[in-house]
Amino acid sequence: MGKVKDLKTEILQNYFSIQDNIATLKLVYDTFSELINPNFGDIKIEKLNDKLFSDIREAVSLLPRKFKLNLHIVIKDFGEYTKDECEKIIKQNIYLAAYRTIKENRQKLISGWSLIGAGAAILVVSYFLHSYELWFDLINISGTLFVWEGVNMAFLERSLENRATRRLAKAIKNITIEGTDGNI
Repeated sequence: MGKVKDLKTEILQNYFSIQDNIATLKLVYDTFSELINPNFGDIKIEKLNDKLFSDIREAVSLLPRKFKLNLHIVIKDFGEYTKDECEKIIKQNIYLAAYRTIKENRQKLISGWSLIGAGAAILVVSYFLHSYELWFDLINISGTLFVWEGVNMAFLERSLENRATRRLAKAIKNITIEGTDGNI
């Protein structure tokens, strides 16, 4: 068991700076504008494309559960943005991602319960058609599939997504942004 842990740590040290249970990952981007989705929002606040969040999710997925993650984001060229504007944009996009996750979870819960209700109604109808064996079987199978898909959507998928989101939120300890001039 110790050899496996040492091997994991050795592999992770190729990508992260590890001290105790804190891993620091340096993400380097040429320009801040490469992280921006230019087709979304207005001039007041920019929406980031999925590049940064994809890198963060990948980093968290690589780390053992007990580890915390410090993200050190280096932007070689801020372009038309200041460091403070970049921090504000990243912070607002984190809030937007959290809002989206909550909204999607609520929609899945509603859809799941709707499918469960429809499946239950179909199963009730199937028992009135018990004398018509073929129709009974088809409707019974359809109702069961509706209920199963609803349970999957309302409970299983949401549970896995919520767990992944909580793990992501718990794993990130600190985010710092700097330009190539080294100013944090």
